[in-house]
Amino acid sequence: MMIYFKTILLMMLFGLFSCKHNRKKDDVFEVFKSQMEKQGMKIDSVDEEGLVYVTKDDLTLKISLDNLRKDYARDKDTAVITDFVKTMASYTLDLPASWEEVKDDIYISLFPGDYAFEDFLNETVTENVSKVYVHRKSGELTWVSGEDLNKWNITSELLAAQADENANKLLERVSIKIDMVEGHKLGFIDVEQTTLKGALLFASGMKKKLRADFGVPFYAVIPVRDFCYLFSEKDLDFFSKKMGPTVVEEYRQSAYPITTEILKFTDKGVESVGKYPVK
Repeated sequence: MMIYFKTILLMMLFGLFSCKHNRKKDDVFEVFKSQMEKQGMKIDSVDEEGLVYVTKDDLTLKISLDNLRKDYARDKDTAVITDFVKTMASYTLDLPASWEEVKDDIYISLFPGDYAFEDFLNETVTENVSKVYVHRKSGELTWVSGEDLNKWNITSELLAAQADENANKLLERVSIKIDMVEGHKLGFIDVEQTTLKGALLFASGMKKKLRADFGVPFYAVIPVRDFCYLFSEKDLDFFSKKMGPTVVEEYRQSAYPITTEILKFTDKGVESVGKYPVK
């Protein structure tokens, strides 16, 4: 059963939104194939939907390259493909057995709320957004399952507390950059670990960090997991009328879309106060 779950996870990490792809001249596929060979791996087959099948150890990986194509089309940088293959090559089926070994690398990550999470630990934020618990090592995110909790002999409450503690430690090294837009403050989270950018909003220490410049409640948009805007309640009307096209464009073009909602962060929790339509 866990192999099934992990296979689903790999599909999520390597391209959740798969579709048919006409590969007349597919630069991404060719670079992917070349990098696979450099890692001593090979492609077993490609099905009619464009999904790539690769055997690694005892696991058959079913991979969509659609997310890589989006990133490459946007950035024209083959490094994203190289990094992806390195992640595949280093992937292991199970997390370490020792809680002491993994606990300092436990975080949350954000994901669309309509995903079938199965046994992976998750919490609903809004109708469209969920938090998942992940182990982050060398830039690779591995989802945490109920079976992992049993293996570590810990509770979900301890897992959540550890994720928050780690996020707060990371937050101490994070800068909040501010741009002035027609006299209104627009904030950005400046963090090296960009995959955790949106998730840092949920750290218990974030309100304290933002209180002086934005107050509490504050508002945020997180169209993708590595993109986040922050603004104050007094600027809600101003920014909500201006940033819709940017939010929707980021959401549609990114390989890792989250939501087009405007989220309100208060001392009591998080709620959605509106959503930009994706046409």
